[in-house]
Amino acid sequence: MADGLSNKEIAEKLFISEGTVKNYISGILSKEGLTHRTALAVYYLTGRK
Repeated sequence: MADGLSNKEIAEKLFISEGTVKNYISGILSKEGLTHRTALAVYYLTGRK
């Protein structure tokens, strides 16, 4: 995600379904209190919410 990959591209790289990627991202967003995937990518890259 931090590399700008779509859910489909992530799924292909990890050999999992696109739905699984969506579920994982939704879970991470919820646990970290973030609202969108861009905020998650920024958080990953900088360590700041």
